[in-house]
Amino acid sequence: MKKYLNCPFIKHSIHFFYDNIRPCCSNVSGPVFYSDYDGTTPIDWDYVYQERKRIIDKINNDEYSDGVPDECLGCCDIDKYIGTEKVKCFSNKVTHFYFQNNMSCNAKCTYCSFSHVGEGYKYKIIPIIKTMIEKNMIDSHPYCCMSGGEMTINPEFHDLLGILSNIKNSHIDLFSSGIKYSEAIKNAFISNPNFSIMISLDSGTKETYKKVKQVDCFDKVTDNLKIYTNASENAKNNTILKYILVDDVNDNVAEIKKFFEIVDSLGIKQVRMDVDFTKYKYENHKKVPAHYFKLFDEFHSIAEVNKLQVRTCGQTESILEFARSN
Repeated sequence: MKKYLNCPFIKHSIHFFYDNIRPCCSNVSGPVFYSDYDGTTPIDWDYVYQERKRIIDKINNDEYSDGVPDECLGCCDIDKYIGTEKVKCFSNKVTHFYFQNNMSCNAKCTYCSFSHVGEGYKYKIIPIIKTMIEKNMIDSHPYCCMSGGEMTINPEFHDLLGILSNIKNSHIDLFSSGIKYSEAIKNAFISNPNFSIMISLDSGTKETYKKVKQVDCFDKVTDNLKIYTNASENAKNNTILKYILVDDVNDNVAEIKKFFEIVDSLGIKQVRMDVDFTKYKYENHKKVPAHYFKLFDEFHSIAEVNKLQVRTCGQTESILEFARSN
């Protein structure tokens, strides 16, 4: 039976990456609207909409044998959106934003997958967002994901977070190292109930943190988190502290238990565990070590005892499922 990829990102998402603008923020790049973008040319949103429709028309007209554009092959989310019905007409509205144009960072994580890290940014975001607001192109309940690099050291960050927070019904997820204190983050926790921050602490001790992040900033991160969580109950509820497993560094139960001691001391209610995506990519089907499954079980067990919510990542789930079934 013929399949069709009814992907909401192709239809309604925009991803501001370091050197291009595209609809997708996944484990593959997806289609690209603007390559080598440097901000000197205004974005033609009518062109972007026509490009979206062109891709959908090719899906609907069976120009792809499996219903999936070549640029999307290997995406871990395909199974979520593939079906037997053709893709219906859609409006020229953006529902999902991914801000990843800034590649400066204040950490040097061993698992960082971006070759551009340390190269700053090529174009500004705020003028683009203001134009989209003026043109009424933003959905009434937009989702905004801010990552990088490290957003907090971007000169636009404070004002950009303020603009996004002031959009009615906006949901904002910030991925940050947590190293730099930000008054804008504290204010967002207070003013926007749908603001959250995810920080990869990846450790429960200063020594392990330094091995993974390659900077000596463990105390800075935990001190900043204390300020946020003391200022707002929302910060306790909507901070996700993440633990990325790194082979032969933090892949042991003792470190995980120390991590949960930090979580408990801060009153944080959400946690997450992932694997090193630079080493165990979904698309290359490299199996994770057997002891990882015990570590994930231990992580979930401790979280359950402490009544914590465990966030999950689709790519991690797919990697683990492949390893279990092969």
